[in-house]
Amino acid sequence: MKTLSISVAAYNMEKLIRQNLDSFVNSKCIDDIEVLVINDGSKDSTADIVLEYQSKYPDSVKLINQDNAGPGSTVNRGIEHATGKYFRMVDADDWVDKNGFERLVETLKYTDADMVVCDYTMVDDKTNDTLPCKITGITPNTVVDFEEVCESVDFVMHNTAFKTSILKDNNIKVFNGFYTDIQYLLFPVPFVKTLLYVDCNVYMYRVSLTGQSMAPESLQRNLHMHDAMVFSITKLYNKTKPERPAVAKYILNKLVSVLGCQLSTLLSFAPTNESKTKLFGFLSKLKTDCPDAYKAFSRKKTVIALNIGNGVMYKKISELHRKKLGL
Repeated sequence: MKTLSISVAAYNMEKLIRQNLDSFVNSKCIDDIEVLVINDGSKDSTADIVLEYQSKYPDSVKLINQDNAGPGSTVNRGIEHATGKYFRMVDADDWVDKNGFERLVETLKYTDADMVVCDYTMVDDKTNDTLPCKITGITPNTVVDFEEVCESVDFVMHNTAFKTSILKDNNIKVFNGFYTDIQYLLFPVPFVKTLLYVDCNVYMYRVSLTGQSMAPESLQRNLHMHDAMVFSITKLYNKTKPERPAVAKYILNKLVSVLGCQLSTLLSFAPTNESKTKLFGFLSKLKTDCPDAYKAFSRKKTVIALNIGNGVMYKKISELHRKKLGL
């Protein structure tokens, strides 16, 4: 069995995929990993490039082609094909630090923690400036109870690996489309009992790329996907709360953060009556489906202002927010 399965989501990444793959195959742990490149219907030479690496490293690199179905589908395909002890995602336009990656894989050989996290670095695509993102609040290199630390740590896709058996045995699947990172991070946690923090930098996260899914215009186009994701997390919270209250509180904290993005998108549309109805419809549904999330979210200053006088301040708030976003 391989120690680590890395699922690489790739769509039209011919200019960047070599940097990604080189960071894996040039490591000393190449025999301990499998790199599953999920080619999501690329129309450029991404698949041909991956085939070069598969030919050279047939035991460690595998190309998996599919019709374009969105980033979420690549997560599901990666989990489906994974055979390693642990599983993690790495986007095709990102890469890993060789030394940190080697240390991580070596550690994974000997641990049995359900979830393993490490540090990562943000790299500005335009300036090459870097920003280290270190985990604090957890004793490094010691397996700890997940419930004791989950509320104080920000787990993101770039620093997280799960035991593959947790994903497979519990049939973890995310939606197709965008904004599924949060589902990938949260859907498994009701089954996570133990966590290990390895204090090394692994993931190099490229930011400021044109067309990234968190750009305001992209969020507007794909609001329905973000909306569906939000309410999938409210269901997860409601289900988890009676069984594992501490883990549910962690899910709730992440959900409130995601709600901020949803509200920002709803306010980014021109302040028409239709836009106003959509925004307050969302808040009403949230209040009905997940009262705890609504209660926590309604403490935000913007939500307080929106709720004054049946939304009398909506237009002004929307105009100010659009100006801030440059719309």
